[in-house]
Amino acid sequence: MAKVNVHRIIDNSKMNPYFSGIWIITFLALVVDGFDQAVYGAALPVLMKELSLSPTVSGLLGSASLWGSVLGALLLGYLTDKFGRKKTLIGCIVLFSLFTALCATVSNNIYIFALWRFFGGMGIAAITPVSNSLLSEYTPIKTRRFLLITNTIGITLGQMLTTLLAVWLIPILGWRGFFGVSILGLLLVPLVLKYIPETMVLLLKKKDKSEVVSILTKADPSFVPRPDDEYEMDEVQKVKVSIVELFKNGLARNTILIWVMFFVNMCLISTFLVWFPKIVTLMGYELKSALLLSTIYFLGQCLGYILAGKIAEKIGYKNSLFLYYVINGVFLFLVTVKTSTLMFAVTLFLFGFTLMPQGLLYPFATANYPIAIRATGLGLGAGVTRLGGAVAPIIVGVLIAQGIAPIGILRLLLIPVVFGAVAALLTRKAAFDS
Repeated sequence: MAKVNVHRIIDNSKMNPYFSGIWIITFLALVVDGFDQAVYGAALPVLMKELSLSPTVSGLLGSASLWGSVLGALLLGYLTDKFGRKKTLIGCIVLFSLFTALCATVSNNIYIFALWRFFGGMGIAAITPVSNSLLSEYTPIKTRRFLLITNTIGITLGQMLTTLLAVWLIPILGWRGFFGVSILGLLLVPLVLKYIPETMVLLLKKKDKSEVVSILTKADPSFVPRPDDEYEMDEVQKVKVSIVELFKNGLARNTILIWVMFFVNMCLISTFLVWFPKIVTLMGYELKSALLLSTIYFLGQCLGYILAGKIAEKIGYKNSLFLYYVINGVFLFLVTVKTSTLMFAVTLFLFGFTLMPQGLLYPFATANYPIAIRATGLGLGAGVTRLGGAVAPIIVGVLIAQGIAPIGILRLLLIPVVFGAVAALLTRKAAFDS
């Protein structure tokens, strides 16, 4: 009888179609997630006009899905522990696809609209942390950092496609038809059912030997199982699933600093998601131009993740986070400097290209915790990030209502960038970083 460490086999495997399939499906889930995050901001100028929304009310509506995300993220640890990551992922895809599409059925009742956005947000909260948890477990260790960071491109690609689709679809279908497109996310459910594996923590707890063997032979085709093999995982990965564990064994400092970074990152990101097209129109641009400028910003992000993944492989997550906070702060300031439309577009692209802290933070947080509490750690981190995302649109809405200039609002975003840089500088190397 031989004892087989399941994660050592997966860690030491080579990249193959099995791992690629998992990456592609989680990537597609993040694309749909990105659409649902950006759809409100892309449609906001039309929504404000048709429903006669004030900036303050628009900010409150924009934060509705993010408040739902806070609740969804807080429930994530319990749900994944009870039902597994695979079922949780499916449930969340159904939630955000269905309820975002239901917004298309709303006439003029902003309370029902906010309610559907809230429930949709509960689903949005889990996609990134669950995807990162799965990829951190089911990817070869040599390519893990790069795969985790580049997977995040899915969110930004979804956001970029949303702004492009808005230019084309809103004039044809109106804002309601645009929200209805979200129902297509349900097409991912059968793919997840067939190709995404459950976490080994749950499979070993259930003693599902046949499924464990099936996964290991796909991960490493050279692995030959024997009838009397016993399957296990490292003891350090088998801790009790509890929020308290996030603050034990030297994890407390990084947990708190990770939460700080999650909060400030989403303050910045959600402001651009919800308000940027409107802010650009206040700067004198037409809606079509504002949406195209948003697309340039998202394109910069998409391309930036590729370089960020390579940099993280070379210098690690901690150093990469600090570096990107500093560089991104410089380009954010340059975005606020009055210049030509061409230079504005270029600096906006470079700002998006360097807006990598959130993409780096999820894999950094993933590497900070053992597998058993990884979903809990990422879930609470996602809750904190959505809290920042829920607060920021409300504040920006109030500032716009008070007549604060768009440039002044953008410069205020330098404050969370500075806090993020300080937090990154104070972190320790992740305990489970390869």
